[in-house]
Amino acid sequence: MIISHNLSALNANNMLRRNTKASSNSMEKLSSGLRINKAADDAAGLSISEKMRGQIRGLEQASRNIQDGVSLVQTAEGSLNEMNEILQRQRKLIVQGLNGTNSDRDRQMIDQEIKQLTDALDSLSKSSEFNTINLLARDDYTILADRSSSSSISGVTDPPPVTTVSTSVVYKPQGTPDEPKHVISNTDTTVTSHTYSSTNTNIPITTPDGSAGYNEYNVDTHTITTTDTNNTVYETLTASNDPQYSKPAYWFSSGMNKTSFGPKELGDVYGAMFENIEVNGSSVPVEYSSRSGSGTDPAWDHMWFSGTNLSIMRYRTVLPDNSMEIKYVINNMNTFDTNIKLDNMIDPPANSTITDAGGNPLSIGNNIINPPSGSNFNLSGTDADTGLKFDDSSGLLAPTELTINNPAVGQPQINFDWQLDLPAGASVTLGFTYGPFSLNLGVYELTHETVTTKHIDTTVNTDTTDIDYVPPKVDIQAGDRQDQVIHIPLFNVTSQGLGIANLGIVPPSIPETALKQTDAALTKVTNYRGLYGALQNRMEYTLDNVQNSNENLTSAESRIRDADIAKEMLSSTKASILIQATQTMLAQANQNPQAVLQLLNSV
Repeated sequence: MIISHNLSALNANNMLRRNTKASSNSMEKLSSGLRINKAADDAAGLSISEKMRGQIRGLEQASRNIQDGVSLVQTAEGSLNEMNEILQRQRKLIVQGLNGTNSDRDRQMIDQEIKQLTDALDSLSKSSEFNTINLLARDDYTILADRSSSSSISGVTDPPPVTTVSTSVVYKPQGTPDEPKHVISNTDTTVTSHTYSSTNTNIPITTPDGSAGYNEYNVDTHTITTTDTNNTVYETLTASNDPQYSKPAYWFSSGMNKTSFGPKELGDVYGAMFENIEVNGSSVPVEYSSRSGSGTDPAWDHMWFSGTNLSIMRYRTVLPDNSMEIKYVINNMNTFDTNIKLDNMIDPPANSTITDAGGNPLSIGNNIINPPSGSNFNLSGTDADTGLKFDDSSGLLAPTELTINNPAVGQPQINFDWQLDLPAGASVTLGFTYGPFSLNLGVYELTHETVTTKHIDTTVNTDTTDIDYVPPKVDIQAGDRQDQVIHIPLFNVTSQGLGIANLGIVPPSIPETALKQTDAALTKVTNYRGLYGALQNRMEYTLDNVQNSNENLTSAESRIRDADIAKEMLSSTKASILIQATQTMLAQANQNPQAVLQLLNSV
């Protein structure tokens, strides 16, 4: 037995120290919830988890960065949407202003609104900001290459003269001399027209240093055409021997029951006749079941009257003496006697004087001729002469009444009518002779020859924009690595950048180019909106990926660093029991040296 070294106590104390350390480690893990609290716990695991922690925190910030980028793009796209509405309104106003029904004052008012909308677009582009960063009025581009050019091509065209000839028949006083070809008018007009076309694209490119840039390619073509037109009109007058222009004919006027007498293309130079029919005391409208063509010879018309069985065949025949026989065949197919009144009124040739068969002038005033049969009158007018004859002996029943109004000044008028009772089933033939006709005018052929010459100046101005450039941009740090960046380009969407600074429909603006300018501006705005829409979708997908990566890394870091609580509770309980056991054994070991004292006490 020894007392210098208590090996049992030393051993128990050593085990107590180990168990205390194990218990302390378990309590540290249980209280922190982490398996690794210091490098000594797991040096390799600590290194891996710390890298993961840096990556996770970077991804969390990148997620916020991307959301800020989405907000910036939405701000820009929202302003572009309003610009799109402004341009659409301007286009509508231009279409309205180009309509020919507008007055100059109307166009000025429309032009004023167009210019106000242009100012509104500029104001919108300059005020579109995100965190004080201007988004749509940027002109601080970095130009990489500029291949832009302008050209102007002029040309002159002198097409062959165009001659058009038209002829017409005119009536002039007898003895009018022929007129050789001579100029009657010479006019010069100048018309300037504008056409405008535009194509524009904005294509992403990769710059020599690998950064993102764009190629803007626009071709604006403005064609100015000035046409000087000279119209020289010549006239030739020659006598015509064509008999159709002196031969009498007639033309009926539907709906008025009017007949005009005169040669071709001279209307009622021989006079006009109006007819009215009464059946049993009531005026009835005339309806035609059939009729010959107007101006034919001989001519016929079949008339009937609604509500009756009365019909009339009317015949017009040009006789050899150049007069016209007008005959009516009336058939009463009613089962009862019918009273018929056929009332005719003739306006003789213009400025006519009326004489009887012996050449004696008719007295001024109303002349009532009774009986009319056997009457024969000559009607002499300024432009034409004719006659009027009523004679039962010719087989045509003469009128029952004849009145000639022969005023001292003005146009004479002849009224005559047949009034008779026609038995049921009976037929009667009425008529008179109008003529012979003679024309106091000469017939001439008038020729108009128009010679049109044109001198056309055309200038084509072409402005080509072909620029490789890097626009100012906002860089969105979309990941935890240096190269994980999304570039948001910022463009110049002012009226100057869109090419509509001088848009309008009144001078000095060029109305003809306004629609094309607006269409080109709309195309640019639509391209920018499409680009920003694509960027927004890209950032939203990137955001989803960042959040997924963050979740997966967090899960991996948890597996490395987080404590298994159940396992640590088991370890802690085990360490606690062992501490208590070693404490007991240490107390027991400390009692062993006392046995030596008992031996000494027994001596």
